[in-house]
Amino acid sequence: MIYRNAIIFGLLASASTLFAGQTWTLEDCLKQAKSKNILMETAKLKEQAADISIKQTKTNRYPSVSANINNTLYDNPFNDGPKDHYNLSVGLNGSWTLWDGGVTTLSTEASELSKQAVLQNTKQTERTIQENVLNAYMNLLAAQEKLTTANASVELAQAEFENYTKLFEAGSITKKDLTQSQSNVLQKQAALLSAQLSVNTSKTTLRQLMELPADEDIQIVDPNTDISSPDSLEALPPYDQLLADIRRVNPGLKSDSIAILVAQKNTKVASKNSSVSISLGANAGSGIRAWHTNGNGTTTTAPVTGVTTESSNENRFIRQLKSGYQHSLSLGINIPIVDRGVTTSKVLQAQINEAESQMALMEFSKNLENNIEKLYINAISADMQWKAAQLQLEAETEATAVAEEQRSAGAITYTDFLAQKNNLETAKVTLTNAKYTSLLARKLIDLYLGKMD
Repeated sequence: MIYRNAIIFGLLASASTLFAGQTWTLEDCLKQAKSKNILMETAKLKEQAADISIKQTKTNRYPSVSANINNTLYDNPFNDGPKDHYNLSVGLNGSWTLWDGGVTTLSTEASELSKQAVLQNTKQTERTIQENVLNAYMNLLAAQEKLTTANASVELAQAEFENYTKLFEAGSITKKDLTQSQSNVLQKQAALLSAQLSVNTSKTTLRQLMELPADEDIQIVDPNTDISSPDSLEALPPYDQLLADIRRVNPGLKSDSIAILVAQKNTKVASKNSSVSISLGANAGSGIRAWHTNGNGTTTTAPVTGVTTESSNENRFIRQLKSGYQHSLSLGINIPIVDRGVTTSKVLQAQINEAESQMALMEFSKNLENNIEKLYINAISADMQWKAAQLQLEAETEATAVAEEQRSAGAITYTDFLAQKNNLETAKVTLTNAKYTSLLARKLIDLYLGKMD
């Protein structure tokens, strides 16, 4: 049973190596996520929408031209003359707003500012994706290191059980010791399974962030293989300096600051609702008129039925077009007098939006400060835990060596010996957690500082 389980868990632990896909560095993962993540796709669509909004707003400065063609068929049933009539009118209309109180200019400026805010939002989205990738990448590295530790523990427990089986057959140990050794193997195999599942979960999270297919088994490399102590890391800057540097380059703060400017522009636009506007208009048009049947049902003049000759119809239509043609030029001045509170309502709503933008900036600023403070404390704490874990690992390694000698001499029970071995494995796991927590905190600080853009 023990041997079969060992084979199964050995295959499970090595499955990712046997079916390994592309090897990914941290930079590869960040690049892939930025280019393929669905949040970035959405952000790019918002940028396109902002460009369209700017173009639409700018077109209000230019004249508008439209053509119209109207076909009308009508009758006069109570007249003695022709009953059915046909009327065709064609025209060309144009208008140009000469003055709208500055609404177009303000709206254009607001749209351009909105585009800047959208660009900063895209950068903030990119930062969020990078942060998620960093967390997933470091979690996967830690999980893989724990898997290595768990796999080594299984091999050691298996070898120990084989040795204890020989000692039991020789009568050197009791049945209880052999049973405990067998139980220890099963426990280590269960821990190995848990470690492998943790690796698989971390891989799935990272793979989904990079929008890779479900059947791709990714392999990553440790970018910090040469770092064995927190003393090898760059010293953290003073907290106040770090916070100031992060606030200066944070795209979220920039976006919210620009959003306030947009809201202020929109407030001015709303106040212009009661402004005088001046527009220039021009139109040109003509048409023809024809009738089909008279009161007794006979055709009188009908270009459709062809009672008259084609040439005479054409001449008559040309004369109608010439005689009916007219063009005009107009200058309109609109002076709002009473708008039933529409302008006031729009201004109040715009002022509310402006206040909400200011509150959003304040809230984001507070959250950013809280996050940086926690990150800074976590980095310092992780460094200290890393150093403490190294010392603890050294102590547990020495204690385990002593316990092995004592167990060989019969000075301690097998239960005490297993407890010491578990202490050693716990120290290894603690060191792994502290190491990658420290490295993750440093990477996140670099990210917030814009060093990974």
